[in-house]
Amino acid sequence: MLTTFKRIFHGSKKMYYKGRTITLGELMELHGKYFVLIDNLHDLVCRGSKDYREALKNVQDYNMSKILSSKCAIPDKNGDFKMGKCEMDIISNVQQDVELYNYVDIILRKHWMGTLEEEMRLKSFMKKGQEGQEEEEVD
Repeated sequence: MLTTFKRIFHGSKKMYYKGRTITLGELMELHGKYFVLIDNLHDLVCRGSKDYREALKNVQDYNMSKILSSKCAIPDKNGDFKMGKCEMDIISNVQQDVELYNYVDIILRKHWMGTLEEEMRLKSFMKKGQEGQEEEEVD
């Protein structure tokens, strides 16, 4: 799901969605156009151009983006779900928080397993090796 939001908030549409407020109804239409679930099912069952994992991931991304959007929405005064306002900046901030949490989680797990120091040492060694090769190529 994070890759979906990365494409929206870090890609070419970043400025288009920045500071924008849309209703949940409009957002659901956008989701339908973006995820194209009917074509996803057709590719899986009829064409055979997708395996079940890829098709399932597309559906899971669709469902999770709907859930996140509805949780980040400001409810409508009349209680109409589709008229709830969705602040794209709020979704962007939640997405960035999730990215940061996942990064810290990975780092802490590697630290507790005792593999972080060795991994950092290896990356540093490889980086120094690449810099040495670049200097030799310049000479």
